[in-house]
Amino acid sequence: MPKNKNAFIRYRIIDTALRNRHKRFPTKAELIEACSGLGTVSARTIDKDIYDMKNDEELAYFAPIEYDRKNNGYYYSDEAYSISKIPLKPEDLYALEFACSLLKQFEGIEPVKQFIQSVSKIEDFINMKRIAGENLNDIIETEKGLNAKGNEHLGVLLSAIKEKKVLMIHYKRFGEAAPKTYTYHPYVLKEYRNRWYVTGKSPDSGRIIIFALERLLEVIVTKEHFKHDDAFDAKQFFKHSFGISVLSGLKPEKVVIKFNPNEAPYIKSQPLHETQEILKDNDKEFRISIEVIPSYELRSHILSYGSNAEIIKPESLRKEHRETLEKALKLYQ
Repeated sequence: MPKNKNAFIRYRIIDTALRNRHKRFPTKAELIEACSGLGTVSARTIDKDIYDMKNDEELAYFAPIEYDRKNNGYYYSDEAYSISKIPLKPEDLYALEFACSLLKQFEGIEPVKQFIQSVSKIEDFINMKRIAGENLNDIIETEKGLNAKGNEHLGVLLSAIKEKKVLMIHYKRFGEAAPKTYTYHPYVLKEYRNRWYVTGKSPDSGRIIIFALERLLEVIVTKEHFKHDDAFDAKQFFKHSFGISVLSGLKPEKVVIKFNPNEAPYIKSQPLHETQEILKDNDKEFRISIEVIPSYELRSHILSYGSNAEIIKPESLRKEHRETLEKALKLYQ
């Protein structure tokens, strides 16, 4: 039976008590008292914990716990033993190494720099050459791009969001000749396709504005605090968005897309959107619907399927998609 969190904490407490050189041979009553901070602990619970520490194959502690009748207490027959010294199994080391390789993607991003240092220490500890004769970094290739321009602002923005600090932001949109300065109340950070965005409110216009971090020229944290707009809910705000765009004043539409049936397994395993519903699924077509606000990201994603996707509804999006394909075809004539 899987152990709960309190059980593992009790094992640590018992282990510490058994290794205490200044108070040897702790009694059952003393072990109960030591664990009392976790709630009601009975003699039967301690008996079971000791039994599991000695015999449970899933735990694999196989702790050398003995009972000394003369002192009416417990002790380790091997004085050098501790459950904290149990070597990790090869599969545990593989799991840690795999996790480290994924976390290393975030190296250089300000909020996790300190954590990455810890990851490096774990990597040193694991020493995969000793386990497998090869480094998992040589056989695992992760998507790059998380060290993109603008990510140096993540730490400042995260702190400002948590502390509700008003920001002065210098921002230059694509296509604009000069940057603009905004007073800004940051609410939430959002990642989309290896790019980070901050969503917040402009107190001057009262509008919700999304800024791409890669286009932030400067972020100045003021001493002023703001009050979060209780009417803003990030999950609801992005509920019908596809990607990062949430165009003001537009309502979500039911978008119906017909796919080549060969695409079905991929779209089932990784839905286009959380509102996705399967309308048809046979050897002739795979048809779905999603409830979204049409956006550049949506149109680009559908275009990526080429001839394997056809927009059925709405007619306006179908017409726009057809015109885009006709323009693309002219490039090859």
